Amino acid sequence: MPRRDTIQQPRRADRVGRQQPTPPRDGPGAVAPPLRWARRFTPLGIGRRGVRLEMSGGVLSVVRVGPLGGERIVVSAPLAQFHSPAPSRNGRGLHLWHGARVFRFVGHADSDDSGTTDISSSSSGDDPVSAVLAVLGVLALPLHLFTALADHREKVAAERRHVAVTLRWLAPVVGPPSPGVTVRPPLPGGWLTAGRWTVRLTVLVGLAMGIALL
Repeated sequence: MPRRDTIQQPRRADRVGRQQPTPPRDGPGAVAPPLRWARRFTPLGIGRRGVRLEMSGGVLSVVRVGPLGGERIVVSAPLAQFHSPAPSRNGRGLHLWHGARVFRFVGHADSDDSGTTDISSSSSGDDPVSAVLAVLGVLALPLHLFTALADHREKVAAERRHVAVTLRWLAPVVGPPSPGVTVRPPLPGGWLTAGRWTVRLTVLVGLAMGIALL
């Protein structure tokens, strides 16, 4: 009877990542898909650091990648010392424990240029052509909104794919928790998302009111 996977991945994350091949677990290509390291609760997405997970010779390394390309090894230890990988943020992130320390990662997807042209900023003169372009720019706002929503959905799907592949990559090789280590499960995605967006909207409203009062 085959051993059941003890990681309870969300159906959505499992579905989007099931058909993606996992990286090798040794050698130069043994690197997880793109991730970011969320060291603290960051409702505005500030403070997430570039990170790379790589395996070599039964050792898993968490490498911090700086914005200018500099690298620093955060931890490098045998795979058996890592344990309890679990999805978080509705499949857009994951928790990975090393002993009593938890690493919170989120999927990372580079945003590509959508290829749309901003016709509202082509000219600012006081002529009929500029007036027509301004009107067209206002009429094109719904199109820009739909494009932005589509880009966001693609970004979220890519993040979930990266997380699902990383979980499948880690699951067969990490060890069990050490005796006496209390593994805290990730916070429920719905409440975490609601809290994050509440903070974001509060900050945006505060900035808007501050600008209006200037």
